[in-house]
Amino acid sequence: MKLFITFLISLFCFSIISQEILTVGIYRNIKIRTAQFSYVSADYQIVANDSIPVLLVSEGKKITIKRSGDKVQLSEGELILGTYESVRFFRTKEKAVFKIKTSSPNLKRRIYYGDLEVKVINEIFTFINHVPLESYLIGVIESESGNYQSKEYYKVQAIISRTYALKHKNKFLHEGFMLTDLVNCQVYFGKYYQNPKIEQAVEETKGLVLVDDEMQYITAAFYSNSGGQTENSENVWNKPMPYLKSRKDPFSVGKNNYKWTKSIKKDKWLSYLNRKFNYPIEDSISVSKVLNFEQVNRKKYLAGWESHILLTDIRRDWRLKSTFFSIIDKGENILLKGHGFGHGVGLSQEGAMNMVDLGYSYLDVLQFYYLNVFLIESSKRDYYLME
Repeated sequence: MKLFITFLISLFCFSIISQEILTVGIYRNIKIRTAQFSYVSADYQIVANDSIPVLLVSEGKKITIKRSGDKVQLSEGELILGTYESVRFFRTKEKAVFKIKTSSPNLKRRIYYGDLEVKVINEIFTFINHVPLESYLIGVIESESGNYQSKEYYKVQAIISRTYALKHKNKFLHEGFMLTDLVNCQVYFGKYYQNPKIEQAVEETKGLVLVDDEMQYITAAFYSNSGGQTENSENVWNKPMPYLKSRKDPFSVGKNNYKWTKSIKKDKWLSYLNRKFNYPIEDSISVSKVLNFEQVNRKKYLAGWESHILLTDIRRDWRLKSTFFSIIDKGENILLKGHGFGHGVGLSQEGAMNMVDLGYSYLDVLQFYYLNVFLIESSKRDYYLME
């Protein structure tokens, strides 16, 4: 039987064996109890427990996926097909696409390229999308950049997302897959818009990645808006990277996420600083420093390095859009006047979009936000490493 399945999988996947396949944990922040699988293009073969052929899912068939204790129950209409340790829906063609519609909870449908693996871990469903890298990028670009950008910008996003995926593809192997669909990797809600510009951008940059002078994949960090100045990597992750250095960014100025404000009760603010950082709120000079704080250029610490209060901690605890903010004393309250949205390291998406609108190429954008890096074909990276 296993020999049959091996042949079956080889037959279905013959045209894609040369492609990099990623495994992505999807619906990672959602506890799904019931979902429905159906094909969009090309049939799917269901295989259970790695070796048992269950059913060929062709046009019109809808398979209900339900948790039964620590197992996966499959049914078609009223007919229960079986209960298994794990199931996998294998595509029969390279560009096969499937659809998932959850009913418990009731969420919008999602459409994905590739295969779907389903299993139960600690009585919670784990859904894993086995997807070719280039197809995965289409879903990432849609999820991270939306549907209304130019093809030139989508080329930028394709290259940095490809680089990110290859650099971090072992990040979640301890959970049984390579990457998640959340912001701790890259947002990935599958293929939805069917935007030809996105597909063309991925195809026209196929295999292109960014590397440093040692031919290592760079950390191709990106976020929404720099607030007019990007951030040093060591100020966020305590690790200096020569290609992720702070620089003035006029292209992000005035865009949607360029400015923000937040008002906080003064006594609540001071109590927080004292409780968490043992900050001396009885000392008037010290208090003045945290009630009247100015950032013309990005800083690492609130009230000077001697305070040891990291702005990244402030951002996390108060759920701020960025660490790039000034503080103004407003009597009973303090007003945080901030710039930018995101960690600020690497590429500003709104800045990059603006650069493209002004006539810059995708190469210009990458060179502006990542310093002294190289654009190569990933397939040739091993050759460069051997030199």
